[in-house]
Amino acid sequence: MLRILFAALPLVALPLAAQADTPNIQPGLWENQNTMIMEGMAGMPDQTETTTECVTQEEIDRGENIIEAPEGCTLDQMDMTAERMDYTMSCTDPQGGQMQMEGSMRFMGDRAEGEMTSEMDTPMGPMNVRMEMRGQRIGDC
Repeated sequence: MLRILFAALPLVALPLAAQADTPNIQPGLWENQNTMIMEGMAGMPDQTETTTECVTQEEIDRGENIIEAPEGCTLDQMDMTAERMDYTMSCTDPQGGQMQMEGSMRFMGDRAEGEMTSEMDTPMGPMNVRMEMRGQRIGDC
């Protein structure tokens, strides 16, 4: 279930009809960094993953690469303007575990940043996870 959190990258996919505005994101090569913080779990180090992806103007205009719900998850709500996106997501893993996520992103042209919090039921009991997300345009594709 924790791998689902890494799949929720700062640049995530919805049909254009669900969007209020085209996000303020410049096309190009983006480097995205996600840091997962297991809150309340002493001794569990933060986990950071960095990825790069090419984002084209066509994808931005179509609303692609903005939010893609990972497998087993549904996007429950999303509000987006050119400068900001707020969303909630629900996930169920194959063993029946549940996770609720709430997130927000800010779009600043050549940068994006946001945070997602999640609450999940695990065999060890409830667990809270916070994901800090940062994206930066690093050049042309």
